[in-house]
Amino acid sequence: MPEPRVQTKPPEFFFISQLLRDRVLRERGDKLEVLGTLIDLEIRLGQHYPEVVNLIVGRSFGRPPLEIPVRYVQSIDARRSVVSFPDGLSLKEFDGESSRILVKDMVLDKKIIDTDEYEVEIVYDIHLLRADSRMLVVHVDVTKAGMLRRLHLGWLARLLWGKAKEAELLPWKYVQPLPTDIDRFHGNVKLNISREKIADIHPADLADILEELNTDERVAIFDTLDTETAADTLEEAEPRVQRDLVASLRHERIAELLQTMTPAQIADLLEILPRIDAEALRKTLPAETASKVNDLLQVHEVKLGSMATTNFLALPADAFVRTAFTRFRNKKARFDVIMYVYVTGEDGTLKGVVDIRELIRSKSEERLGSIMTEQVVTLSPDDTLSDAASEFSKYGFRSLPLVDKDRKLLGVVSYKDLLAMRQ
Repeated sequence: MPEPRVQTKPPEFFFISQLLRDRVLRERGDKLEVLGTLIDLEIRLGQHYPEVVNLIVGRSFGRPPLEIPVRYVQSIDARRSVVSFPDGLSLKEFDGESSRILVKDMVLDKKIIDTDEYEVEIVYDIHLLRADSRMLVVHVDVTKAGMLRRLHLGWLARLLWGKAKEAELLPWKYVQPLPTDIDRFHGNVKLNISREKIADIHPADLADILEELNTDERVAIFDTLDTETAADTLEEAEPRVQRDLVASLRHERIAELLQTMTPAQIADLLEILPRIDAEALRKTLPAETASKVNDLLQVHEVKLGSMATTNFLALPADAFVRTAFTRFRNKKARFDVIMYVYVTGEDGTLKGVVDIRELIRSKSEERLGSIMTEQVVTLSPDDTLSDAASEFSKYGFRSLPLVDKDRKLLGVVSYKDLLAMRQ
């Protein structure tokens, strides 16, 4: 495996409140020329996290603001921003077109609305990541610490909570696309989750951030993580990113990560790596761990069709809630899956699923079709245990239905059975 490439600038995290009103200086040889003050950041929406494309720099005497591409930024911190660009370059004046998205003007101080149209909080601050020449919006700060920071009382927030409140930052990936009519005075920021689930969000979502960066930036971020966090992040990353990181990290670093992983986690990682890399890593494992990993890799190839149960409750969409309860109470039935009722058509195709908790909350005369969830996460007969483990980890369900290419319900795979196979 090659040694990692050299990273010239370490990654940095900032809150936009720390940067606003910064002096923006132009580097000209050994002198610094004042251009103005940072008044906003223009962003371009990306797959997971928006990317900052321009610094908006206010000037005195009523002159229009300038826009400075992020690629010209040499350094940026809570005191000043230093930029450098060729002498012949003419900076554009910011035109303020409504189609352009500004963080301060369009996102800060907006209400956060969840999927049930409940007002959750106010956007007090924005958390930014700078890695080399790129800057990403990674979190929305809706905490009281963010409010104090905006009021220049960050010292008080640190005194009250230390860094604990940063664990409550809301990852941008949970923010829906900004409405087209949003501006300084109108529009709200909406979430794609409900208020009840906000507390369950992992604070860093580092795996998603790594997927947005190039190899050098990924390695730089990854090397700043403690071993346990790095191992968890590596496990959560998509296979492309896992392969890239393993190929770029120091051998010693990889050995540290493997020591904190379970045999099942190691097997998952080795399974997606090129064979030569997987074999090299396997040789570094203690004999007992290597034996368990080898057994798991063999088990991973087991197809799900061989372990799915057919002992579950499936009813048509027009069946009543009371019918489901009657079937569950039948002592002769003894279903293997009791957390879900699967709703099927006459031809056996999967139409939806009803969680037992939803069933309990519903009236006995309601039809299953009116309370079922139509968007169902499914598995296919050709999926392996590793595929199923990934889906269970991602969604947190107790069981997942197995369907063929025509969505005919073939069986159900339970998380309990999966764990038993993987131990």
